[in-house]
Amino acid sequence: MMNSMTRIAAILGLTATPLLAETMVEDTDSSGSYSMEELTVSYPELTEALFMEMDADASGEVSPEELTAAVDAGLIEE
Repeated sequence: MMNSMTRIAAILGLTATPLLAETMVEDTDSSGSYSMEELTVSYPELTEALFMEMDADASGEVSPEELTAAVDAGLIEE
């Protein structure tokens, strides 16, 4: 029983680690997505051209999913 619990704890620990490493972006206006201004606090190197590339649906803001896709694609580094 203890061996199973140790394995579960190890698996949960390994899967949670990437989440802890993510850069935190604050959604200051609680819109559910990120403006250029909100993103530049965490990513000061962000350019308007890169922001537009990240904004796949051209909504004028970057959704959490678009941000994750940009990080996964290597457009920005955490």
